[in-house]
This record gives sequence, structure tokens and C-alpha cells, in this order.
Amino acid sequence: MSSFIKGLVAGIMLVFVVAGLFGGLAAVLSRGGVSIPAESALVVRLEGSIPEHIETPMPQFFAGNQTPAISLYGLTQSIRKAASDDRVKALVLRCGAAGPEWAKAQEVRWAIEEFKESGKPVWAYLSMPSTLGYYVGSLADHVVMQPESYLNLRGLRAEIMFFKGTLDKVGVEADLVRSGKYKSAGEPFIRTEMSPEFLEAMNETLDEFYAQLLEGIAEGRGEDTDHWKSVLDDGPYTTRQAMSYALVDEILYEDQFYEGLSEAVEIEDISKFGAHQYAPLLAGEARGGGRQVAMLHAIGTITSGQSRVDPYSGQASTVGSETLRTQLQRLQDDQSIAGVILRIDSPGGDAIASEQMLYDVRRLAEEKPLVISMSSLAASGGYYIAAVPDTPIVAYPGTYTGSIGVFTLHLNLRGLYDKLGVSKQILTRGRFAALDSDYKSMSPEERSKLAGYVDSLYDAFLARAAEGRGADVDSIHELAQGRVWIGTQAASRGLVDHLGGYAKAVELIREAAEIGEDEDVRVVHYPLQRSLFEMMLSGGQRVALRGWLDAPGAGEVYTALSELSAQVRALGSGPAYRAPYLLTVQ
Repeated sequence: MSSFIKGLVAGIMLVFVVAGLFGGLAAVLSRGGVSIPAESALVVRLEGSIPEHIETPMPQFFAGNQTPAISLYGLTQSIRKAASDDRVKALVLRCGAAGPEWAKAQEVRWAIEEFKESGKPVWAYLSMPSTLGYYVGSLADHVVMQPESYLNLRGLRAEIMFFKGTLDKVGVEADLVRSGKYKSAGEPFIRTEMSPEFLEAMNETLDEFYAQLLEGIAEGRGEDTDHWKSVLDDGPYTTRQAMSYALVDEILYEDQFYEGLSEAVEIEDISKFGAHQYAPLLAGEARGGGRQVAMLHAIGTITSGQSRVDPYSGQASTVGSETLRTQLQRLQDDQSIAGVILRIDSPGGDAIASEQMLYDVRRLAEEKPLVISMSSLAASGGYYIAAVPDTPIVAYPGTYTGSIGVFTLHLNLRGLYDKLGVSKQILTRGRFAALDSDYKSMSPEERSKLAGYVDSLYDAFLARAAEGRGADVDSIHELAQGRVWIGTQAASRGLVDHLGGYAKAVELIREAAEIGEDEDVRVVHYPLQRSLFEMMLSGGQRVALRGWLDAPGAGEVYTALSELSAQVRALGSGPAYRAPYLLTVQ
């Protein structure tokens, strides 16, 4: 029987190897055969989240009819390059029900603004667009909405879920130990509503995002922000209502949309191609030369050990200390790399892992020019690893950052055990041996002991942040205490140096590395991209297998469970430099 099972497993693996080889060969052949038609429109789909960096792309053989994913950098570079491509006559934005995160939407808007400088038209087609989808689409010269659609634009809201009532029902007692009155990550487990500090921070966050939304619509559609504030108070809108409020310019079906665009650019029938087709060609052209600059991506919850990659999205779900430190050391030793942009998209996580990462980031900065570029999220531990002296930090206006603070959560499960008929008997040697036992509450002495450790980590965080910003500890403490800041707020308070995205980061690294204006810069993304076949050969068979055996909806479920698992592990792994909440704009 065992021989049969071994043979079966070997056969399955052989099938995957052969399939991987053919998939890889097909990808190479298809890449070589892609060409951009003359008199065409670049179509950018804003119908879901945009990956920060794709480490392991899903082969089209397994992806089926899904449009291949494209990274934020690849997408925005495609838009920028299309401005000077004579084959491209227009840019089309397809805005659907889901949209990118706030900071990523701003990067896309900046790329669109650069495209518009070429004089070529930008048209947007709305089909049940999200708030951020409309935020991007409103920048178009001509905004068209599908008949009998729905514009769900009605302002912003934040909903915070609290679990204390549930824990009380099942007999679980939570004890939050934190440094920083705004460090509210554990509040949902000990309260039934927001603390005054949590409420203050959330209201200021919503105010800032709402102001950015109104300014963005005003920039694209004209009028002032007060006008659009009154308009949004009447949302959401049917198609005809959206027209009456001048939120859109026309109501057309898709074929009519492209007929109108063809007339606008004086072409009989404009061709269409996607950014996912354009980006590989641009990458191939960029391989030719130029000074190399590394863009090292730190994506996901900070943990010890190796990073984890979501097999469905191809994007890292955690940034492991060992993985990142290995990458940093290699880049430090690589003489072909003129400078490094550390691109952070992380809510933080394990405090000790964050300290290990910061040590190696600082070591690299001593040897090579370094710039920090924050994506949607660089908070708590994500901010900690950016605390590098004499190193500029670039953030988007909508980046979620700061949260300089520490917390740990102790759960007493004895009441739950009693309900389940489970009992424990605790034997100890040592005064604090049972400090983290889940079968009892902490004594005042135990809580004081743990609080002392948390406070020491907070003091270290303050010291690191002060060193990184060239400030004194007291001034950083005033901005810390776990307080979250949006990019614009962080910039005005000196927590970041510049508001910008890729272009600003490359400009700064060019200056720091003394790369002349007439020299080309080639941005190389790390971790380097690997195919599923390469991952399988390197020991990632189980990950590859999960990616290939994709059932309808399984990817979304797996991604959600992975994120939940990462958050639970972070809560239960001891003191953490972690953002107090993850914000989804609705």
C-alpha cells in the first residue's frame, strides 16, 4: 500500500512538473509574441486591489480566464510610458466595484496626471464603481457610466468590532498591557466601545481621508470641495442622478463608449490592450542597461523566520526577519546595486523581529544610499524598521503610518475551560513562572512585571525613532503613544520627509547615489520573481500545489484565513509593534 501511495504521489508530482514546464514555455512564447497595435488605447482595470509586488505569478495555464495580475509599479509605469508611446492614442480607466487602497489610488492618479500632460485623452468607464474607483476615475477628461448602474458614492464610514461581550459569554477574560494611550489594537477585547483616545484618532483619520477624497473629486470635476461635500451628502446615486449632479458626463454601453472614444481620437476603430500586456514589454526594454537601483519590498505582518507568500495572489502575506535580513545583506554586498529603496507595506508585528530587521537596514544604509518608500501601510513595526538616521522617508498623502507604541494581550481562558469541563493544575518553580498561563488572571505583581517589559520596548521604540528622525525622545513621545497618523499629518509633524511615491523615491535615490540626470536608472525589484515551477524546485511544493488546485472562491477564503491567522499569531506571540487597526475605506 505504501508503495502504491508513493507511486501515486510521484505521478502527481510528475504531472505538475510537466505542466509547469509547459506553462513556463507558454509564458515565454506568449511574451515574445505580444505586440502593441498601432492606434490603440491602454486599458487600465481598477476592479480590485492592486498587488504591491508579485513574487510568484500564477501561470496563465492555471489562471484560466482571469486577467493576469500586475503590480502597482508595473501598472503605473505602463501608464507613464504610454504617454510617450506613439502607438497609444488614449488611456481608458475601467472602474468597477472594488478599488485599490488609498495610497495606491494616489500613485495611480499621479501616473494619470503625467499621462494627461501628453495631451492624449483619458476616458473612464464606470460599472458599479467603489469610492476609491471613482476617486481615480474622476480625474479622467470624460467620465462615462453604464446604463442602469449605481454610483455608491456617499462619503466614508468606519466600523469597529468589539469582542468583550462575546468573551464574557464564553468565560474569557482579556488583559491589555500597553505603552501609549492611543495604542488601541487590544481595545476590542477589553471594551464594548472606543476609548476617548481611540475615538479622537479615528475621527481625525476620517476627516483627513474625507478631505483628500473631496479634493480629488474637485481636481478632476471642477467646482470646490464644499460643492462636492453637499453632493456626497445626497449619495448614493442612480445613473441618471449621477448625470444630474455632474458626477459623470455620459451614459453609454461599452461598445458605444469605444465608438465615442474612436471618434474623439479620429480613428475608425481604436484597438485595445491591457496594462498586463504592456508591462512585460517595458520590463524587457529596461533590462538593457542603466544604473541598477534595488527596490526591496517588505510586505505583510512582521514575523520571525521566513516570509510567507500567498499562493493565490503571489504576494507576501508576512515579512519574515530572516528573509528580509538575507535580502538586505545580499544587496549590501552586490556591487552592481547603486542604491536601495526599501518599500514598506506592513502593519508591523513582532517586536524582536522588527529590531533584528532595523539592525540590518541600518547596516545597509552605512554602506549604500538608502531611501524609505512607504506604501499604503507602514505603521508600528512598519515604521520601526524605517527609523534609519540620515535616510529620507517618502509617504503618500494617504499612507497609514506612525503608531509608535507597544502592546501585549493576556487571555485568561479558565471560564471557557470550566464551561467545557476542562481543568488544569499548575505547578511552578519561580515567582513569575505562570505569568503567561491561560488558566488564571495576572496578579498585580505579574502585571507590573509584564508592563515593565512593555515599557522598556516602548522606550526602545522612542529611542530608535528619535535617532532615525534626528530628534529628541521627548518630542517623539508627543507624537507617539500609539497614535496613528495619515501621510499628510505625519509629514507636517516631521515623522516623514516627503509626500510622494515611486517617482520621488527614485529621484531621491538618484541624488543620493550621485546618478547623473543623463544616466538611465533601472529599478530591480526584490525579492526576485520566481515562477511556481521554480518555487516547487526550491521546496515550495505544498504552496505550489495549493495554488494549482484552485477552486471557485478558494483564493479569497485562503487569503482571508491567512490574514486572520497572521493577526492571531501576532497577538499571541508576545509584545508587538503593531498598528491598532487596519482601515478599509467604504
